[in-house]
Amino acid sequence: MKSNNEMSVMNHLPNGKSNGEIRRPASRVWHPAERFLRAGFAGIAHAFAPCLTVMVAAAIAGMLASSVMAADDGTRTFKADKRFLIFPCSRGLGGKSNVIINVDGTPCMSLYDALVTASEPDHWRFFDLKLLQGKTLSVKIEGPDAAAIERVKLSDTIPGKVPVYQEPGRPQVHFSPSRGWFNDPCGMIYFEGKWHLYHALKPFYNANGYSNKAGNAWGHATSTDLLHWEEQPILMPPVEGKYCFWTGGAAVDVENTTGMGKPGKPAIVFAANNGLDKPNDFTQCVFVSTDGGMTVTHNPEMMYKPLPMENSRRGKDPRDPMIFWYAPEKKWVMVVFNEPPGGRYSFFFFESRDLKNWTETGVLDEMLECPNLFQMPVDGNKANMRWVIWGSETEYLIGQFNGKTFVPDDNRRLRAHYGQFSASQVFANAPGGRWVQMGWAHVCDYDAEFSQMASFPLDLDLRTTPGGLRLFANFIPELAQLRKDGSQQKDVVVKAGTPLQVGDVTQPAEIIAEFDPGSATQITFTGPELDINWNAASQELKVREVSLAAGKSEAGYWWKYRGEQIKLAPQNGRMTLHILLDIPSVEVVTSGGDYTIKGRDYRKLGAKSPMEIRTEGGDVKFSRLEIYPLKSIHTGK
Repeated sequence: MKSNNEMSVMNHLPNGKSNGEIRRPASRVWHPAERFLRAGFAGIAHAFAPCLTVMVAAAIAGMLASSVMAADDGTRTFKADKRFLIFPCSRGLGGKSNVIINVDGTPCMSLYDALVTASEPDHWRFFDLKLLQGKTLSVKIEGPDAAAIERVKLSDTIPGKVPVYQEPGRPQVHFSPSRGWFNDPCGMIYFEGKWHLYHALKPFYNANGYSNKAGNAWGHATSTDLLHWEEQPILMPPVEGKYCFWTGGAAVDVENTTGMGKPGKPAIVFAANNGLDKPNDFTQCVFVSTDGGMTVTHNPEMMYKPLPMENSRRGKDPRDPMIFWYAPEKKWVMVVFNEPPGGRYSFFFFESRDLKNWTETGVLDEMLECPNLFQMPVDGNKANMRWVIWGSETEYLIGQFNGKTFVPDDNRRLRAHYGQFSASQVFANAPGGRWVQMGWAHVCDYDAEFSQMASFPLDLDLRTTPGGLRLFANFIPELAQLRKDGSQQKDVVVKAGTPLQVGDVTQPAEIIAEFDPGSATQITFTGPELDINWNAASQELKVREVSLAAGKSEAGYWWKYRGEQIKLAPQNGRMTLHILLDIPSVEVVTSGGDYTIKGRDYRKLGAKSPMEIRTEGGDVKFSRLEIYPLKSIHTGK
């Protein structure tokens, strides 16, 4: 048994044998930045990201001749001199072993039910060392596959049977994590020329829900064009007994209330839910980034806030804190999902001047999970502003925020989003008066290298219609940058009973169809894993998932496909469907401003095959029919 102040390592020789054990007492060395954080911000801020805390065994730093060592308790130690630490993994939803990573002696990440394997790996998963170069990592695997530790290694690449992002079923025009489970977007923000997509991530797991004790992290990807995404190191890793991060939000600290910003370099404030990890499960936490959102620090006074404060009002699993700066009253506002005892799903509103002390100010009933609240102009008129709020189920309300709570214009629950889509956010601080939305697309339900993806970005605007104010969604115009040479046709007539075949819909493609339905009773767009139908009698559009996941039906999915028939009537005799096809998905935006997404089974796409347009009851004239094959955001081909 070794004392807590000793580090045990084994120097490995080229033949794989050790030349003995080295023991030296570990010493604590404070990094200048950490001294600043400890001294500043009320004198108690310190580095959250333990991966970046400098705790070194100074006495042995100069003695390590190799970047890999081992201890007799199964722990292996690595000197971070390559981009990744890679782990052998199997297929499946989850495993039975745990992965524990410390950095310079400080707990960094704890992953449970990990898909690591001591057998021949199906693929490799990784821990990104981009921000940890030169640090010392100790890694231990606990459980039936503990022997997998012998295969863990440093690498500048991710090995695999096929290159990363080119695996079967991989989305080619949507963001998906290179490895692990993706779900709720979290704290999306535009900052200093980059779009930051943070998202819930289980790096070594392929399922949602409560099935694993810990493992929820905030993944991070950045983009300059909303198309091509560069994955960054995990922003908030889970650590047993401390953190297990669920959904949250982000905002720029424009008034420097944290005192941590610099002239021309404001800080970013993040709010996150500490999910299942006890003893502080389902509390709300605030973090601050001073390096443009790459890492975060924490102040203990901001951590583990049980909102609402009163136990009698705290329901099951309060979570999903959305945060923003309310300039008219110079205060922070947080919106938290909660189900009070004996009550209804609700959004609770809180205010704070210092991000430490929070006061409840209001409640909005019958709202479920993942609150998003923002202000936007009506018909582009900044003199006529409204607030929009929604939850995970995509229903939204339009109204006003009075500084205390949301007051709807009326009680109508509206929808502009349908299908396998939830937990969406708009990017905070977006430039040019844009409201860019991304959500969790419930497709790519795989047991392989990754599972799930983000929806394609949408631009939102608020318009006046005969039925009142409505949100309208459109694919971002940047989509056109992915087009290859395609087909553009005008004034094409599709005769009843004589289908028209166009393009190839087995590969990513963009389709724009503008048409006058005339006397047609049905218009369908079909192909491999593609089924879009418009019905004249009901004035409804339906996009059907052709191949459902095993054992599931449309009525059985958790979102229940409520109202999946989208109301769509001709305007001035015309309608438009804007269709985006990817390997695992079909997305449609209508001329009525509605959006939907459904999954495709990539295994049934087959070889090159066209889309077929059919009409019943009358001829249909397409004033515009365009089909563009799309370049992969990963390969550019």
